[in-house]
Amino acid sequence: MDKQIVLVIGGPGKSGSTTIAKMLSEYFQLEMVSGGLLFRREAKRKGFNSLEEYLSEMSNKEILEFDKVVDNKLREYAKHGNILIESKVFAGIATKENIYCSAKIWLKAKIDVRVKRAIGKEDIKSPIKKFFKKIEIKKNLLKRYNVDKSRYMELYGIDYDAPEKYNDLVIDSSNQNPEETFNLIINFLNNAGIKK
Repeated sequence: MDKQIVLVIGGPGKSGSTTIAKMLSEYFQLEMVSGGLLFRREAKRKGFNSLEEYLSEMSNKEILEFDKVVDNKLREYAKHGNILIESKVFAGIATKENIYCSAKIWLKAKIDVRVKRAIGKEDIKSPIKKFFKKIEIKKNLLKRYNVDKSRYMELYGIDYDAPEKYNDLVIDSSNQNPEETFNLIINFLNNAGIKK
């Protein structure tokens, strides 16, 4: 390959995109930059306990302005190459702006699977507490999806419901463990001539 590797991995919350992004960055020995992490750092810097709190308390204008700052940073990373970008929106930006990417990959998963993955990290003994926690997580994941969908349409005209418009590969990870998803992606990349 004559160009440096630029991989883009995205997906809604708990789709597995962060796990897969880490695995791919290690496999290809690429620096990894996360749009979500940049947002979480900003939320923490402004004194919020979580990204959800930040998104619910900041004005839409402030959030959109910071979106632009983050996305400009991601554009710069992509130009330099040898990078893995984890972002929910960058594949759409790259497609619309014709920014070179070796491959753009989107992971999706059914909402109940995403809730199960989120609850799996919590240590809740009481079945009743677990039940209500699942309801809360599902509500938050759906709300976040709709907030992201609205932001990306407003900012860039990106259809968040149609990742196949912007990505080279869309995988439903609902019935796969991370290793199975990773191996599918590696096979796809190898077939596309992207090898370590």
